[in-house]
Amino acid sequence: MGETESNTGSSMTQKQRAFADQLLAVGAVKFGAFRLKLHETKPDAPLSPIYINLRVLRSFPDAMDAAVNALAELIAGDGIRFTRYADIPMAATPLVAVLSHVTRVPMITPREPKTHGLSGTIDGVFSAGETVLVIDDLVTHADSKIEAIRVLEANDLRVRDVAVLVDREQGGPAQLASAGYTLHAAVRLSHLLDYWRESGGINDETYARVRDYVASAQA
Repeated sequence: MGETESNTGSSMTQKQRAFADQLLAVGAVKFGAFRLKLHETKPDAPLSPIYINLRVLRSFPDAMDAAVNALAELIAGDGIRFTRYADIPMAATPLVAVLSHVTRVPMITPREPKTHGLSGTIDGVFSAGETVLVIDDLVTHADSKIEAIRVLEANDLRVRDVAVLVDREQGGPAQLASAGYTLHAAVRLSHLLDYWRESGGINDETYARVRDYVASAQA
């Protein structure tokens, strides 16, 4: 199921809630003051009061199941048309590998060219002209997604859509839209916060601090 403006914490699907629960259970979410990748280009941006590290999911099979289920639900619900997945390494790679196995949809991986062995910039098998769905773990700004898309398009593949588990709501969808691509997110950060507060996962103070940060990022 895709995200809508009415999809607040209380109306999240069972698979979305299971994923949200696992994020807290395995320590994939931290609260404090954190620098993000966006600070490389915007060093004066406010520090983030939340850090979401989906790379830890690979160490927790139940959390991986929850993440893959949320992705599969999103993709099926939004009716995205494609023939292969293309993961953005490395955070999304194990997620997409499991998703590929479960759904029986093949995957490929765009990468930097090697100085040895085969000289291609895509791992896996594909045919020119195919449409691929790009998948990453989350989106803040969309620079890394666009870089990967350029590699795929340089190999005569078509990209229309990008899917992520978490949209941090800091401009990624608009950045992708301006480049001609549609973002699909299993959950938005604001909806995670609503659900965690409702379920007792975070207190009101933490909720307010992070919600204020999200709202300022959207302004």
